[in-house]
Amino acid sequence: MTILFLDANAATRGPRTDALQRQAGWNVHSVSSVMEARSWLNKAPSLDLLITEAIPSASGATGFDLRDDALGRFPLARVLFTTRYDLTGFESQIAGWPVLLDGPYSEEKLIAKVDAAMTNPPPPCCVELPPSITRGAMLGNYQVLERLTQETESETYRAIQVTVQRPVALVMLKPGLQSQPEALEGFRARVRLKASISHPRIAPLYEAGEVNGLLFYTRELPRGRNLEELQAAKEHLTERKIAELLFGVAEAMQYAVERGYHHRRLYPRDIYLDAENQASIVNIFRPAGSRPRAEKEEVAALLELVQPLASEGKARGLLATLADAGHDWSGLLDALDDVRDAMRERSIMRRIEAEEISAAKKETTPWWVWAGAAAALIAVFGLGNLAGIATPKGSPALKQEMVQIPAGPFVYQKKESLNLPTFWISKHEVTIGQYGDFLAALAKHPEKSFDHADQPKTKTTHTPPKWADTYAAAQAGATYNGQAIGLNTPVTQVDWWDAYAYAAWRGQRLPTEQEWEKAARGEKGFSFPWGNKPDKTAANLGDDYDANGKGGTVDGYNLWAPVDRKTLDVSPYGICDMEGNVSEWTASERKGEPWPAHPDYPDLRVPVVRGGHFALKGTNDLLITRYFAESASESTLARGFRTASDSPPAAKKK
Repeated sequence: MTILFLDANAATRGPRTDALQRQAGWNVHSVSSVMEARSWLNKAPSLDLLITEAIPSASGATGFDLRDDALGRFPLARVLFTTRYDLTGFESQIAGWPVLLDGPYSEEKLIAKVDAAMTNPPPPCCVELPPSITRGAMLGNYQVLERLTQETESETYRAIQVTVQRPVALVMLKPGLQSQPEALEGFRARVRLKASISHPRIAPLYEAGEVNGLLFYTRELPRGRNLEELQAAKEHLTERKIAELLFGVAEAMQYAVERGYHHRRLYPRDIYLDAENQASIVNIFRPAGSRPRAEKEEVAALLELVQPLASEGKARGLLATLADAGHDWSGLLDALDDVRDAMRERSIMRRIEAEEISAAKKETTPWWVWAGAAAALIAVFGLGNLAGIATPKGSPALKQEMVQIPAGPFVYQKKESLNLPTFWISKHEVTIGQYGDFLAALAKHPEKSFDHADQPKTKTTHTPPKWADTYAAAQAGATYNGQAIGLNTPVTQVDWWDAYAYAAWRGQRLPTEQEWEKAARGEKGFSFPWGNKPDKTAANLGDDYDANGKGGTVDGYNLWAPVDRKTLDVSPYGICDMEGNVSEWTASERKGEPWPAHPDYPDLRVPVVRGGHFALKGTNDLLITRYFAESASESTLARGFRTASDSPPAAKKK
C-alpha cells in the first residue's frame, strides 16, 4: 500500500512516518507542505491513501486542495484528514472523509484510523462509478462525446450542442450527490457566480440545465491546447510565449480576485494557449469559502506548473526571477507588463533595423544621381562641412547645459526614500552635434584614450554604425528613415562604452540610476516629469509610432525629436526628455557599485537603461522601470544618454 503523509510539524513527522512504515506492506512517503506533496504526486506511479493535515498552516494551500489533486490523478485513492484546528464550517470541504483530531494523536491511534479508512467505504461523493453517461448519450440539446476530468463533486465531459453544432464542456454534479440538498444548492450557487463573470480570458458559462434528475451546466471549450496537452506533446515555450501565457493568466486571475471571487487551484488542464499565443483559463471561480486563498502561494504554484514548458535559459530565467519576487496576482501582472514592454522595444528596434537593411538592398538609384547630389552638397556646404567642421543654415548646434540638482531626500522607485548629495546633470540628451565634436577630438588626438578599463579589446572605435551618413544628413538638415534629422537630434546607436568615453572626455560621467530618477521625478517622486496627470501629447513616445514612417500624429514625431524643441516633457528641475524621445544609458544604481545582475542570467552583470522612447508606448511607470541591456555592447536606434557630474560645469572643460 502506498501512502502519502503530510505533517507540517518536523518533530512529529519523523516518528509517525516510522510507525507507519513498520506496518507490513506500507510504503510511506512523508512531506512537510502541500507544494512538496504536489511535486511528488506529479511523478508518483500510484497512491492508495493520502493522509494530510486539513490546514497545514495559517495561510496557503489546504489539505482539501491536495485531496482534489490526489483524487484527480488517482480516483480510487482514500483520504484521511488530520487537524489541529476546529473544522466547524468546513463540512462541505471535508465531503465525508474521515478526520483524526490532533491532540496530539498517538501513533497507535493513527494506525487504527488508517486501517478504518482503508476498510470502510468511501463517502458517496467519491465512489468511483463507471461513466455516468455513455458516449453518444443526449442531455437536452447536448450530445456527450467523452469524459474529460472529475473532481470531488463534479465530472466534466466534452459534448456537442446539437442545435448549433458547437463544442462545449459539460459539467455535471456527480450522481452520488444529486439527491443531497446541500450539494445541489452548492452546485447552483457556483453556477450563478460563474454566470456573473465576464472576461475575455475566462471561459464563459453558456447555460445551466437539468435532465432526468441530472444537474449540469455548459461552458466554452477554450481555444488552443492546455498545458497538459502541450507537455504531453513534449512542446516547449520560448521566453516571449511564457511571458504572454503568464500575463493572460494573471490578467484573468487579478480581474476575479479583486472582485472577491473565490477559486479552486489552477491545474495544467485549466490553462490554454492558442495559435496567437493568447492565454485563457477555465472558469474555476466559486462563492467565497470560509478561508481565502493565499495569492502569493497561488502565483508560485502557477510558475511551478509552467516550469516544465520553459525551453531555454531566458525562459527559465524569467520564471526564476518572477518566483524570487514573491508576487501576488497584481504584482505578477505589473511585472509581466514591464517584461512585455521590454520585449516589444527589442522587437521594434530589430524591425526598424531590418527595414533599413532591406531599403538599402533595394536601392537602385543610378550612380549619376548620387554624383549630382554629392556635388550639390559640396557646393553648398564645402568639404569641411562633410567632415563635421562647419554648420549649415538652420538650428545652431546646441552647447551642453548642466543643471544643478540640490542635495536632499527624494522618493525612489515606488516608496523608498533616499538622500543624495548635490550633483549636476545635462539638461538635454547628448546630441549628434555634440557627439560629432567628441569624435573629431579623438581623431585629432588619437594618443588620448577615454575608454573604460573593462572595455573589450575587440572594440577599437567609438564611431556608431552608419555614422558618416547620419552625420551628413544631420548637418544638411535632411531626413533619415523618413524622419527629419539635425545636429540637435539625440545621438543613438551608441553602446555603453561609447557613452562612458564621451562623458569621460567631457570630464564627467554617466548618471547613476538614483540620480537619473531624482532628476526625472523631482523630490516628490512624480509619476511623470510634469506631474502625476497622464498626457499623451507631452512626451515623444510610441503611442503614435508607425514602422512605415507615417506616425507622429499624437506627439508630433514618429522617431527622434530635436532636443531643443518646445516640449512639456520637463521635470521639476527643468531636465528635458526623461519620459520619452530616446531611452538612456545609466551607470550602476549607486555610485561605485558594479552593474546589477541580468534577471535572465544571474551570473551576468549588465548596465541598466532608463526612460521611454519614441517607439515605446506610454505607461504610468516608465520613470521607475528598469530595462536590462543584453550587454554593455548593445546599441539601438532608440537609445542615447546624458551625462552627470559631481562638480559645477565651470570647473569642467567645455
